[in-house]
Amino acid sequence: MSVIRLSLARLRRIGVPGVLLTIVLLVFTILVLVPFIWMIMMSFRTTGEILADPYGLPTQIRFTNYVRLIADPAIGFMRYFWNSTIVTAGALLLTILLSSLGGYGFARRRFSFPGRSRLFTVLLFALMLPPQAMYIPQFTMMTRYGLLNTRTALILLYTAYAVTISTFLLKTYFAQMPEELEESARIDGAGDLLIFRRIMLPLARPVLATVILINFKEFWNELLIALTMITRPALRTLPLAMMNFVGENASNYALAAASLVVGMSPLLIAYLFLAERFVEGITAGAVKG
Repeated sequence: MSVIRLSLARLRRIGVPGVLLTIVLLVFTILVLVPFIWMIMMSFRTTGEILADPYGLPTQIRFTNYVRLIADPAIGFMRYFWNSTIVTAGALLLTILLSSLGGYGFARRRFSFPGRSRLFTVLLFALMLPPQAMYIPQFTMMTRYGLLNTRTALILLYTAYAVTISTFLLKTYFAQMPEELEESARIDGAGDLLIFRRIMLPLARPVLATVILINFKEFWNELLIALTMITRPALRTLPLAMMNFVGENASNYALAAASLVVGMSPLLIAYLFLAERFVEGITAGAVKG
């Protein structure tokens, strides 16, 4: 009874709007979690069981799908996993390097030059371009420079997509930092690069975490560019490899579910490590932007 009284007291304290908001958030959370839970359950079943009862529970916990997925050389799943890791890591490093330098240059008055505002406007205009309109020019460009069927092509194209929004986020954050930080460092004899590396970047960790998480998700899950630029099976990324489990003639839904579970694991791990910084960066962007 004491627990019920305490719950009722809390409900009265937050009021009707708070109760309604809590219900809406709970429903939304359930709707988001149900597909993930269903996918995990499917990964412990066989394709025959899934076809017989798609929404049934596993009769027993089997790790056969995971063992076959990782160990079977005919599938080569870990090769695709490694390809995605290389491409995502390379694109992230290049995006962070370019967008942090660009955001810092656009944000600080010390680096002002004629036409800087117009150049930043042009940069933002790139956000409005539909990615599909650029697939053919990109394919032609990569073919001309001999980068078709290479990880380098994916790294460069992913960076080109991500550097615009990342520069905008970092520019907004850097613009709110007080000028006194740089002035005091210059008095001590620090140069621009040293100030950027030792002072500005450490202070921008929340927004950097936001940039990393957003772009990591996009790079890791990207399919259409990889499908356009990669035709050699050995260079496929994870999304391309997962397509092979479900086709027109045959489908292995159990392996597909296991591959999705393994494929989303790096995203979950990254979010667990950067969640607090991610929330700080989003909050700072909302207040300071």
